[in-house]
Amino acid sequence: MPARNGPAPRAPRALLAIAVSLSGWLTAGAAAAQAPPRDAQAEAALNEALGTDYLETRFDQAERKLRAAIDACGESGCSPAVKARLFVALGSVLAQGRKELGDARDAFADALRIDPSARLDPGLATPEVSFAFEQARAATGAGASAAAGARLQMTPPPEQRVRTPVPLYVEVPADLLPSVKQVTAWYLPPGEDEYRPLVMKKLRGQGFGINVPCSALEKEGTLRYHVAAVDEDGAILASAGARDAPLATEIKARPASAPPRWPGYAPPATCAAPEKERPRQCLDDRQCNGGLACVGGSCVARSASEAASGAALEAASGVRRNWVSLTFSPDVALLSGRDVCTVASQASDNFVCLRGDGTRYDGTPTPGVANDVNLGFALATLRVAIAYDRLLLDNLTVGGRVGFAAGGTTGGGASFLPLHLEARAQYFLAARPFEQLGARPFVLAAAGVAQVDAEVDVEVLEDADACGARADITSPCTRPGRSGRLEARQQTLAATRQAGQGFASVGVGVAYAPLDAVSLNLALRAGLTFPAVTAVLSPEVGLSLGF
Repeated sequence: MPARNGPAPRAPRALLAIAVSLSGWLTAGAAAAQAPPRDAQAEAALNEALGTDYLETRFDQAERKLRAAIDACGESGCSPAVKARLFVALGSVLAQGRKELGDARDAFADALRIDPSARLDPGLATPEVSFAFEQARAATGAGASAAAGARLQMTPPPEQRVRTPVPLYVEVPADLLPSVKQVTAWYLPPGEDEYRPLVMKKLRGQGFGINVPCSALEKEGTLRYHVAAVDEDGAILASAGARDAPLATEIKARPASAPPRWPGYAPPATCAAPEKERPRQCLDDRQCNGGLACVGGSCVARSASEAASGAALEAASGVRRNWVSLTFSPDVALLSGRDVCTVASQASDNFVCLRGDGTRYDGTPTPGVANDVNLGFALATLRVAIAYDRLLLDNLTVGGRVGFAAGGTTGGGASFLPLHLEARAQYFLAARPFEQLGARPFVLAAAGVAQVDAEVDVEVLEDADACGARADITSPCTRPGRSGRLEARQQTLAATRQAGQGFASVGVGVAYAPLDAVSLNLALRAGLTFPAVTAVLSPEVGLSLGF
């Protein structure tokens, strides 16, 4: 049998195990006078094989010494307990060091036939060792746990995209949870013939989870796996699937179902393709070599039929690149002003002041008395728009919005532009965000045509000289104003700052995709209007459908 050294065990854990075992062997040595004649030699071989060769990963030498000690014991040269320990040690070397699980199972079965109470050393009970030992216990019927037939609660993900981790999740029955030391998943990547172990992590409640890594999912095919929960002795308490009847998840280039996830967690992100497989970035076909076309910002191969059909090229990218949205956005304007309702201010500062009956105020306020707007935010116009965005690169969309605004001022001869036109670009911060569900944070820049009207109440005191009143502020006006109207000496006006009709803004947001073709969007934009300049904040909520 050729020597094949496996990965080195964890030295601290193994040393602890050897120390525990040595203490047992020293205790047994106290009764050496009553022990069979070859027990002492067997114990010495055991100490040397595990205490030296195993720790130094000389697994072939450890195996030879253990087999020689077993042969030297013969039928009756060693006590059953000592001979069983030799077989257990041999099985541990074969399973952990040599990865020969079938031979390890046979060695453990021999140990259990000799001594049904034989157990694994807890420090050596790796996933491979525990698996082989439990197979031997099932085959011999020795020391079988009453809970060994229990089932872990697990729903295998039906499919996952290539180069994307597969999230495995199981729940341990509540009555077994206190006894579980470790939950291990063994997985067989597509196209391979050797299982690999993964120790699952404790999540909330009764759940354990682990992600099968991208390195095992580079190509399409079937991912097979099974899971087992073991106790301190390495005995399997519960399982899901088996090596000869594994669970399975299909690995596909374009899966049809939603990406799998652990309960309460976002789905794992797709890993980047190897550098040699990444297509060159581009903006149009002219930047690609012959036979390639620019699709989604990358140069990809195209056939003669694909060259005539842009739709076929888009389908090759595997993501939805066209998004139609319905959005709602209230404007909040930051404004201030002094003497805002004078005739001059209304003419030059884009303020409109209306009396309580909706007519335009054209009186003469007392200079320096009230008639001011202190710096602050005011709710302005409300907007509803229909949007179209196109995914150009893996994480860049450009598009436009058209809609209408409500809440503008039209009384007193004022005009309001209810149209909303906008060009927008959004850059998503995650890698390949449209290939996965969940949150997609982004930043944005936008510019367009819009008018923002913000209304606040302003108190004015009519100028006594202009309106024919006495100096006493309670004295009424007696002389009509410019429009022939006798103004109230004190009144509250609705002052509206009319800003725009162009704007530019930047913002941040997040799109949450519960389904492949649906996205819920939240954003906050901050911008300026021009030529009438006003700072505007615009929270935004929307629903998008992709195709």
